[in-house]
Amino acid sequence: MQKKFLGILIVIVSFTWIMPLYAKDEGYPYYITVNLTQNIVTVYNTDEAGNYTVAERAFYCSVGEETPIGTFRTSDKYVWRPLFGDVYGQYATRITGHILFHSVPYLQQDKGTLEYEEYNKLGETASMGCIRLTVEDVKWIYDNCPSGTTVKIYKSDEQEPIAPPKPQKIDLDDPRRDWDPTDPDEANPWKKGEVVALNMVSNKANRKINAYYRDGSYALQAEDAQLILGHLGITLVLPHNNEALQQEGQSEVFFQGKKYQVPYIKHEGKAFFSLRELGEITEAEIIWDESIGQIILEYYGAWGKNLFRLFSWKDDSNALTKTLAFATE
Repeated sequence: MQKKFLGILIVIVSFTWIMPLYAKDEGYPYYITVNLTQNIVTVYNTDEAGNYTVAERAFYCSVGEETPIGTFRTSDKYVWRPLFGDVYGQYATRITGHILFHSVPYLQQDKGTLEYEEYNKLGETASMGCIRLTVEDVKWIYDNCPSGTTVKIYKSDEQEPIAPPKPQKIDLDDPRRDWDPTDPDEANPWKKGEVVALNMVSNKANRKINAYYRDGSYALQAEDAQLILGHLGITLVLPHNNEALQQEGQSEVFFQGKKYQVPYIKHEGKAFFSLRELGEITEAEIIWDESIGQIILEYYGAWGKNLFRLFSWKDDSNALTKTLAFATE
């Protein structure tokens, strides 16, 4: 009898676990949860039955000791909102009372006055009670979750359905530190591309090449990309008629008789192609080794031989260059 009761209990618990989070409210496309224990915000969309069971995206946040537990509905929205401590938040959405979703605080209503040390605490409990997010994440809520959206706040050690991407850490010596790296504003210095000089080191060549850095990614000048991949035994055909290319977009690239569309950007009349995309279409593995300051490209050629080449950054003691060099691709 005891075993039978235990079996029934397990079935009940299992059934409770898979029950829908919430039945869909018409006019409210999403349901939001906030796990105070793990500092994770999860956004749910609806399944075919109309229940909020499909975890669509997740963000790391910073909650506070005063963040309340419960189920609430959002109300007011503010592009800028004064906060406790004589600071300001972007893209605020009121959850309940004085508890808001908002960006990491700014010293003024100026996007270039970010409290960057607080930004580096995302994923940790650090707020006065509100729920802090990157500008990109909180703006997504502001834009896509209308007033009246349900927000459930709770504590749990259980694994969330989606592991959110870790927010970029800001180097406190970086001259761009006063801006949120994710802010889509065109004036954001993190969004402006920089040409970075790299040293190419291999047993076939040792020369300086140019790479274009933007938004955490590198792009190689067309001629350099062909040279580098050629050293790995990869024949890649990139367009050299740069005048025919727009300022940025996607261009045809040929590899092993097949045509691919690869993102590029023009800088001073020269086309730079995404290193990540070139690696994907050629199946050249790109490994970032921050400990030795190198990018390692690995490729298994026709004979199964593991070919690799190293690219190391020139250390000119420039904090900006170092930050770019160790960005995650």
